[in-house]
Amino acid sequence: MKGIGKVSFSQFGEDIIMMQMLQRFGVTNITYLDIGANDPINGSNTYNFYLRGNRGVLIEPNAVLYNKIRKIRPNDTCLNFGISSTEQSEADYYMFSEAHCGMNTFSKQDALDYEKEGFPIKSVIKMPLKGINKVIEENFTEAPTIVSLDVEGLDEIILQTFDFNKYQPLLVCVETVNFNVNRELTKRKSVLDLMASKGYFIYADTHVNTIFCSRLQFDKLIR
Repeated sequence: MKGIGKVSFSQFGEDIIMMQMLQRFGVTNITYLDIGANDPINGSNTYNFYLRGNRGVLIEPNAVLYNKIRKIRPNDTCLNFGISSTEQSEADYYMFSEAHCGMNTFSKQDALDYEKEGFPIKSVIKMPLKGINKVIEENFTEAPTIVSLDVEGLDEIILQTFDFNKYQPLLVCVETVNFNVNRELTKRKSVLDLMASKGYFIYADTHVNTIFCSRLQFDKLIR
């Protein structure tokens, strides 16, 4: 029997959800900004789009992963720095073991919390920073179609600095849960409220990640 299954590279199928939405409304000129890209394939919200000829910008402060991305996705632009929520030009980057590199973070509090849970900090290095609006200005002629954001504890702060009046991506995929010491999940209502205040509605939610859609851009698609 022929099925309708599709291969996903995301944590919980977020790439398939976004891809089907864009196909449904005939969006073909797709670009993406992947902040905290981590692995170029596994757990990636943008690799499926790359395989289909779309291109974008990936930001990854981990030098090992940065080089891996450049090797596997040579047609994307990969940048080796962090995203700043202030005027800071550099910050401490807390790194864990290779097996737990998804925990790497610029948030000292998150890093210390991970240590309390039994994941020791492997090293702390200084990394350059750049503002998210500057990254878009320098690398896109217009807002990217998709923004994928996973920066371990700093997602909301970065979203607060995003100039949604100047740049309004169609889709924004962001982690919207907190993990407590028992690894139980609670929703970050403040992120949901922030995106609603910027003109976004929840298109889909995989419990860990939420895909927000711009009401303004969506209305243009359905006219």
